[in-house]
Amino acid sequence: MSSVLYRKYRSQNFDELIGQEQVTKILKNAVKANQLSHAYLFVGSRGTGKTSTARILAKAINCEKPLKDGNPCGKCSICKSITDGNFLDLIEIDAASNRGIDQIRELKEKIEFSPTKGNYKVYIVDEVHMLTTEAFNALLKTLEEPPEHVIFILATTEVHKLPPTILSRCQRYDFRLGTDDEIKEVIERSAKGEGVSIEEDAMKLLVSNARGSYRDALSLLDVVFSGASGKDKKITEEEVRSLLGLPDIEMVDQLLTGLVDNDPKKALKLIAYIEEKGVNLQQFAAYTLEILREALVAKIQNEELEYQFFEKVSQKDILRFVKAFLDIERSLKGSSNQSLIIEMIIPEFCTNQEDKEEEEEEEEEEDISDEYLSKEKRKKKNADVSISFNDIKKDWYKVANAIKPVHKHLYAFLGTSKPIKFEKGKLYIEVPFQFYKDQIDSSESKGAIDKVLKDIFYVSFDIICTVNEATKPRMRTDVNVVLKNIPSKKSKSFKNSKIPPEVEAIFEGM
Repeated sequence: MSSVLYRKYRSQNFDELIGQEQVTKILKNAVKANQLSHAYLFVGSRGTGKTSTARILAKAINCEKPLKDGNPCGKCSICKSITDGNFLDLIEIDAASNRGIDQIRELKEKIEFSPTKGNYKVYIVDEVHMLTTEAFNALLKTLEEPPEHVIFILATTEVHKLPPTILSRCQRYDFRLGTDDEIKEVIERSAKGEGVSIEEDAMKLLVSNARGSYRDALSLLDVVFSGASGKDKKITEEEVRSLLGLPDIEMVDQLLTGLVDNDPKKALKLIAYIEEKGVNLQQFAAYTLEILREALVAKIQNEELEYQFFEKVSQKDILRFVKAFLDIERSLKGSSNQSLIIEMIIPEFCTNQEDKEEEEEEEEEEDISDEYLSKEKRKKKNADVSISFNDIKKDWYKVANAIKPVHKHLYAFLGTSKPIKFEKGKLYIEVPFQFYKDQIDSSESKGAIDKVLKDIFYVSFDIICTVNEATKPRMRTDVNVVLKNIPSKKSKSFKNSKIPPEVEAIFEGM
């Protein structure tokens, strides 16, 4: 082959472009009606035909004998010159390597000269988003008022990086990725031109790995053609996998099965085998995700697959695998030890036998403990009448302590209360002040106390709060009076004052 396939089989007119009809239709009409813009912006993923379309447009507007439908003739000296890459009025600039203001200034100086042979001088600026801010500013004036004989075609894969001032001065055309059928058509056309046939399974691999890029499809095909044995001029699936370093379904199935079966040795050996075979580990992770997606869809639709791991996993298991391999795919990029990244998945899904036994023992102990506690709890719940006043009185301090984290004021009030009797499912408690009783009897406090009683005594009962009238308070119990007479925490008198802890807690919570 005299040249690489994507150049050899590059589209030479609008009709040969596959998958971009929404662009070519408008451009053909513009050429026919001679309604050309001074600046075009071609946007799309790499390998979708932006540069090829730019060259075809350059042909069409400079062609000596353009066709009535807007296509270039492809036969005149200008068309042939553009095809061969030696047309002086077509200038291609790679903005990635010519991104500075000096290059743009040089361009501005040259555009004033008239075309050498054609009707227009066409400037194709590829990856235009790579230009510096200064270069964009210098280009802006030229895009606003270019000479009549100049047309700019800007191409980019990252349109979001372009300044709005540039976008507003261009006619924008979006190029989409190819469908599987469109990619297949491009591959078949090139294979036919080379006199080579491709097995159906091999074709599926090439289409899948092209990922919608027409140029990538032909680049992959180029690699396969160069390395294939050439026997019968037929490309097999095995040759494609071997030459492109692609994993096969069996590799993925065996690894996932080893992980599901808790067989770390099998999984480790398989990863070593994959690496030994020269399989691209990033491709392996991506292919594994494709298999997992297929498995997840089958589980959701209640369908069956022939993979060994499939019957052994649930939807949740598949989701765990998906998450793990997404992390692997991200980590593999730029890693100097890719096999380690893959191997790290083993301890995540496989448990060492000793650890497994310990976990089972711990789970068994927990089950026994939970069962015992559950029985004890049920026993207490069913034995309300067996709760004695002494039991409540002995553990009453626990009630105030349990309230403290959620309600400091109530903790202080309950801390000064005292159980005095328990009869007919009612507990009578005594507090020193009416203010305390009012706070304990509020509906909010009742709810909090009831929850604590259930947690501590495994039963709820009514609280009847009374005030000990014999208490001789030194001051009025009105809260405002209390606050007024309590020294500030910052003062020395506060530190030396003998304030009960339960009262101090009230003010800490305010």
